[in-house]
Amino acid sequence: MHHPLKKGSIPKDQISIGIHALEELLLHAPHKILKVFAVETKERGRKSKIASLCEEKKIPLVWTSFDRLTEMAGTDSHQSFLAHIKPRDFVLLKDFLKDVEDKDEVTLLMLDQIFDPQNLGAILRNCECFGVDAVIFSKNRGSDITSIVSKTSCGASELIPLIRLSNLAEAVTQCQEAGFEAVATVLNPNSHKLNDFRFSKKTLLIMGSEGEGIQPLIQKRADHSIYIPMQGKLQSLNVAQATAVLLYAISAQRN
Repeated sequence: MHHPLKKGSIPKDQISIGIHALEELLLHAPHKILKVFAVETKERGRKSKIASLCEEKKIPLVWTSFDRLTEMAGTDSHQSFLAHIKPRDFVLLKDFLKDVEDKDEVTLLMLDQIFDPQNLGAILRNCECFGVDAVIFSKNRGSDITSIVSKTSCGASELIPLIRLSNLAEAVTQCQEAGFEAVATVLNPNSHKLNDFRFSKKTLLIMGSEGEGIQPLIQKRADHSIYIPMQGKLQSLNVAQATAVLLYAISAQRN
């Protein structure tokens, strides 16, 4: 049965789309899902798995048309599934720093000027894979958490604690006062080669976009700057790839 849906009835920041993202949410954070909308299909496999998980977790599943789902999502890349999720709870930096005060090892990631939602989503997926404790990003200088971010992150945008701030430079200082070492990914004469660098037990890793980079004020406040040495003809990785390399390096040193 097809249920009528009102256009714009779900706020854009309460939408998650895509098969992978919905699977991860249903498996690891079903309490965040209010309702799932799906395109009626005879296909089996992963699509029927989502329907089964909805039934198992007692989450309402509403069948609708492909076009209506596209209208709700604002994109046709929803892969026939959309979840209406609860409003996202952003973490306060002061609360996070207090919570990890007695923790031996903590990895915080700060993102400056990451405007591409697909890059942001890929970064959040990396963070979930490598055990990042929280991600700090700007309210004004970067992408917000959209349905595309959620899909690209495979649901990690709902699983990783997110700290959204207006002043990233001040946040760097707050983290340093709480015992974190701020490390900016910048290539300059004083930068350390990643291979030779030892990360602190409590690290704030700062990443910027390929085009804009990290704001000068934030660079100045960092304790160290590092770079990834390259051997190929291309001189840079995209920010999501570079983040994965650096998070792996942090993880490898700790394990």
